[in-house]
Amino acid sequence: MKNALAGVRVGSKIPGMSAAVMFPDGTIWSGVSGQAVMSPARPLTTDTLMSVGSISKTFVSALIGRLVADGKMGLDDKLAKYVNFTNASTITIRDLLDHTSGIRDLFAVKTMNAAIMAKPAATWTADQVLAKIGSQKFTPGTTYSYSNTDYILLGKVIEKVTGKSVSELVRTEFLTPLGMTHTFLQTEEKVAGPLARGYMKKGSPVDNFAGTMIPFTSEVTAVGPAGAYVSTASDLAIWANALYGGYVLSEAGLASVADISPTVQVKGRKYGTGYGLGFEQTSIDGTTAWGHRGHLDGFWSTMEYLPAYHVTVVILTNAEWIDPVSAAATIGKAALGG
Repeated sequence: MKNALAGVRVGSKIPGMSAAVMFPDGTIWSGVSGQAVMSPARPLTTDTLMSVGSISKTFVSALIGRLVADGKMGLDDKLAKYVNFTNASTITIRDLLDHTSGIRDLFAVKTMNAAIMAKPAATWTADQVLAKIGSQKFTPGTTYSYSNTDYILLGKVIEKVTGKSVSELVRTEFLTPLGMTHTFLQTEEKVAGPLARGYMKKGSPVDNFAGTMIPFTSEVTAVGPAGAYVSTASDLAIWANALYGGYVLSEAGLASVADISPTVQVKGRKYGTGYGLGFEQTSIDGTTAWGHRGHLDGFWSTMEYLPAYHVTVVILTNAEWIDPVSAAATIGKAALGG
């Protein structure tokens, strides 16, 4: 697997790659190749923290699942019950979770995206972001359209229901019990550990770090619980195994998360075979995989659990141009002896 990892990194001219594989007996192989920072050069280690982008959504979805199981809220509750937002009385919690809400993605709102890029070291609050989103794109439940804004709203819902922050709940409910000591929500927690830098432009990589967060502060604070987590490949392997192996949610709760049927039936889906509740189903080398990809400028990642084998494959990179699912397939094939 070490040679496969190095081969993918060198072949795709990626500054750094971190990978982990968890096997059915609970053992974890982890490996790294390349640089966390290119200049001055700092090698990547298995403890180097990388942006995991939208893998963050799996923590939010799992929290909602726990709250639903405890009877504190329902998937078919209207957003208006918890948060004041445009057309909130027509949007359900389920619509937010599976991206059928019709709410515009913050990065697709030109004025919002321009403002993020104009001052990369600036900070944003959730309310500032939500104020710029504007009207809905479509009637809820009729079309799939991926939206980070959905999960910013879910973060506010969680806070309203519990009176606690997303980071506090994720840590007490998941990270601490599972021993995940290298995972942090940058916008709400003090990050402990070395950080990689993200790179744009294949062939002549450009470091886009600004502020104090990776990839850069304005993008991280704007996306919040939808994408602001940093972690290591080993920590995420533990998380995927626990979440998709049935140790985090009840059997019914996991089935609800993994139900892709609503998005299979609507227009707009472009990746994998379907999207559940913070859940992507796709194929890794011909085998069904459950998980999620993550992307912020200069970082790509993927976390994939293969239910047929009870094996998890995680890939983290600090490059804008890599296909992490293809890389996971290469590592997964090596792990399974293919």
